[in-house]
Parts: sequence; structure tokens; C-alpha cells
Amino acid sequence: MKKPLFIFEMANNHMGDLSHGIKIIQELKKITKNINQFNFSIKLQLRDNSFFHVDHIHRKDHKLIKRFTETRLGGDFLKLINEIKKNDFITMCTPWDEQATKYLIDNKIDILKIASCSFNDWYLLESFKNFKKKIIASTAGASLLEIDKVYSFFKNKKKNFSFMHCVGEYPTPDENLHLNQIDFLKKRYSDIDIGYSTHEKPDNYNAISIAIAKGACIFEKHVGLKNEKYGINSYSATPEMIEKWLAAAQQAYKILGNFSHKRKGFSSKEISDLRILQRGAYAKKNIKKDTIIKKKDIYLAMPNVKGQLIAKELGMFIAYKTKKVILKDQPFMLKDLKKNSEVAVKSDKRFFIRDKIKEKVFLSNVVVPKSSKIEISHHYGIDKFFNTGAVLFHIINKEYSKILVMMFKNQSYPAHYHNKKTETYLILEGDLEIKIKNKLVKLKTGDVYTIKKNTVHSFRTKKGVIFEEIATKYIKGDSKYIDKNIHKNRKTRISIFN
Repeated sequence: MKKPLFIFEMANNHMGDLSHGIKIIQELKKITKNINQFNFSIKLQLRDNSFFHVDHIHRKDHKLIKRFTETRLGGDFLKLINEIKKNDFITMCTPWDEQATKYLIDNKIDILKIASCSFNDWYLLESFKNFKKKIIASTAGASLLEIDKVYSFFKNKKKNFSFMHCVGEYPTPDENLHLNQIDFLKKRYSDIDIGYSTHEKPDNYNAISIAIAKGACIFEKHVGLKNEKYGINSYSATPEMIEKWLAAAQQAYKILGNFSHKRKGFSSKEISDLRILQRGAYAKKNIKKDTIIKKKDIYLAMPNVKGQLIAKELGMFIAYKTKKVILKDQPFMLKDLKKNSEVAVKSDKRFFIRDKIKEKVFLSNVVVPKSSKIEISHHYGIDKFFNTGAVLFHIINKEYSKILVMMFKNQSYPAHYHNKKTETYLILEGDLEIKIKNKLVKLKTGDVYTIKKNTVHSFRTKKGVIFEEIATKYIKGDSKYIDKNIHKNRKTRISIFN
């Protein structure tokens, strides 16, 4: 997992005062210098004169215009940027107009930020077209359609971008934080990073922990520094508050553990503590040597002794044969048993494949209808399924057919053709390489390819794939395989939803 990014929004908190801005940077450096698990950025804002109407730029009665003009750094802007770099922070800035964007690109700013109020400012967004680095956009006040449009725009432009869940209330009361929106954005835009731009009360240290647990990986907070000259607004945090905020984040990551799509490992203490509570296997009667142990031969009871067969080691996937006589009420010791693979393997393979299918469905972004009829295709036997085969989810079979095809890493599907069926593949996730005669067609997520009837083709995947096969009606026996060694009984029906 890459390092989470924590952004300190200085905005108007430097008050247009270079020395005050430098002091804030130095205070943040003291707090962050020993935290290696996060990346840190300090963010400024930039407005060109063109942002203001020529007749209004000098107005003092308009609160925002007055604040924006009086807190601009002018020629000192790059001095503050250089101070940010000198203290090893990532440079970041929010441009409010096209001229500001150009200036920031010319001066090689690391990240450009789109403020929520500019989220659908298409003139401004278009000015990002020449920016080759990271773009982060806050989504406060944006409708779903508006977010979809910006997502499509940046995708089409091949930009590296992220969205931030954000609420545009300053400060935001707890009941309006809506942190479940992080889940929503992560699911809808699963191929980009999702962050959280915070405006809650600065002494709220719970929201950051929840946002981390929700899977956000970019975090933004307003920062200010009180002194005799300057105050601080109600939604900005002091350096002391930032220190507590980061401590809460570190604690959250510690509690959550390593991020992974795999099951966690177990400490020896955890295994030991659990084993004490498990029942051990004892003989109901005298058991002869070379006997396959069956349920009727065993009873389970506490305590278990070290090296004894325990309840979790019994079941439909494992069978044991005795290596010596076991007397009634004596424990079955593992050293006195050997696994009997002839009994166990047949059922074990089918259940293992089913579990791998369930895992892939769970980890994918593909919706699989529970009404699907599911088949395992194992052309050279079920033991070779993960080399050659596929999983077919039959969804519709009327005048037209719709099947979801799932394949695992490095799995292949043998050469065949269809007498009557023309089929179109839509890659939902993963990769697929189709071979037609001497031609190789490489497909990735979102690609579409049609194969006409009577065309010999085979395919394979490197990383695993789920694709949609839309075709003329599915007819049993319409698939004709080139290799005569392919098994006639090559399909097994299974269920994963019960």
C-alpha cells in the first residue's frame, strides 16, 4: 500500500504575511519530521488579478473580495513555495482561474487542487489539460451527474486524479459529516483514490479514524497559527491540534492492521490461546492399525493435549488412517496417524474451486445475479482446472444469450469454434488474450471484441479476467473443440450463494 497523503491547507491562514507563512511551515515540520508512514503536503491558493472584475478588485465592502486581495502574497508566493520544498513537503496549490493554473504549471507545482466551488467550472478544468502530475478535486455540493462528468472528463484526458469527499459547511457539525459517502465514492469510482477533506470542528479526532476505516487515503485539514497579530477561524486547527489529529490517524492505522485483500496471519500466541479451547479427538473403542477413522470411531472432548488431533482438523476434506492400535478413550495423536488422500482429494478440489470463485466474486466490482446457473468447465479434468478451464455464469438464454465468464490468473481456454453462435466479449475487469489462427488480440477492461461462428479461437489471461459474453442463443453441444483429448464430461454444476 502506498503512503496516505495528509494535506495541510494554509489558504488564508498565512494572512498574506510571508514570515507568518514560514512560521506555520516550520511548526508543521516539527510535528511531522518523525512520522514516516505518511506523505505530507502544504497547500496554498492562488488567484490572478483576472479573477476579480476590474471595477471591484479594490472594493473593501465585499467581504470575500477584501479577504482574497488582502491575503495574496504577490511576489512572495514563490518564496513560500521554496520554503515548503526546503522542509520536504509536497507542494500543492488551488488555482482559481486559468492564469493561475498556467503560472502553477510553469513553476512545477507537484499537485493541483480543484476547490468544491470550482468542481464544474469547465473553463478552469480545461486549463488543467497540460498538467502532467496529480490532480485532486473536492466534491462538496456536486451532484452525482456532475461528479460523473468530471470523472469521465479526466479519464478521457488520461489524468492522474482523485476525488475527496467534502462537506461545504464551515465548520461542519458531526451529524452532517456523512462519512458513508466515502464508501459510495470508492464503490462508484473504484479505480481512483478517494480522500476526505475535513471541515469538522478542529478538536474532533474521531472523524479522521472513521474516514481511514472507510478506506480514504488522502486527508486535508485547514491549519492556522495564533499569535498577537493574527487569530484563527473556527474550522482551522492549531499545530497542537494537528499533532493530536495525526496521532489519532496513526492509532487508527495501528488498530486496522495491514491493508490487504487476503486473510491476515496469526500470531503463535493467538493460535495457542485458541487451541486450548478446542476439543480433542478420542477413541470410542479400540481401533486397529491401518484403519480409516470414521465419525463413529471418534468422540470430541476437552481437554486436548499437545500433538493431539483436534476438532478443526477433522471434516469432509481430510481423512486419517491409524499407524498403530489406538485404545478406547485414548487420544488420537497426530504422530500415530497419516492422512489418507484417496478419500479426501475428490471432494476437496471441488470445494476449493468453489471457494476461489466466491473470493473472486467478492473482490471484484462485478455484480453476479444470484439466479445465475454456474458451471465449472474443466476440459482436462478438475485437477487441472486452474491450468485450463473457466467458470460460466449463465444469466440469460432466450433468443440471445448472456454469460459471465470468469478465469483465474494464467488460466487458458482451449481452441474451439461454434457452429451456430456468434459471440461478443465485453471485458469487465482484467485482461484477455484471444488467439485466432496466427493473430493475437489483447483486450483489457472496457474492450469489446466479436467472434463470428465457425471461427476457431482460444484465449488465456495473465492476471485473471471476468468478461461478459453476449451471443445468439446458447445451444448445448454447439462448441466444437479441436483437441480430441478434451473430456466429454468437462462441466460440473455448483452453487456459491448458499
